[in-house]
Amino acid sequence: MILLGSNDMANQLSRSLYGIDTYTDILVGLALDVYKELYGLGARRIGVVGAAPIGCVPRERVTGDGLLILERNCAEELNDAAKLFNSKLSTAVSSLNAELPGAKIVYFDIYSPALSLIQNPAPYGFEEVKRGCCATGNIELGILCVVPGTCPDASKYLFWDSVHPGEKATRIISDQTFGSSSLSSLLG
Repeated sequence: MILLGSNDMANQLSRSLYGIDTYTDILVGLALDVYKELYGLGARRIGVVGAAPIGCVPRERVTGDGLLILERNCAEELNDAAKLFNSKLSTAVSSLNAELPGAKIVYFDIYSPALSLIQNPAPYGFEEVKRGCCATGNIELGILCVVPGTCPDASKYLFWDSVHPGEKATRIISDQTFGSSSLSSLLG
């Protein structure tokens, strides 16, 4: 299983320099190079995980401009970039399967289950989706993840820090993304 592109998508300088369409093309090309290299090393079954809704992670909710920072709304431009990247990646993976004899490369959509969890957290017991549990404040930084800086109950927070889902959220998203029928398409 390989997840590439999410961190790169958040790179404001590169997005501005190339534009979203060109930048997503570049990222998909780099990802394909990695998959081809793995194939060249003997890998035949590769799980490709698309980008998550990165505009909704706590870090991106506070690094935008205007009301985005105050209200901690999702940065929709980043979510749109992730969706475009995922669409291009999914199509490219289909073509790559035809190009590489014996390859079984399967695309897994993580965007939809993650966004669904962010938009409808209550049924899963989450009370906070805009801030991370670790170092809760204006910006949740991993370096501040020390005992006094964590929330009292991590199971109520969808995110552990400013970028990464917590253990409970990761389990839910993984179950929905890699459920038995999805995973069997890679292994079967």
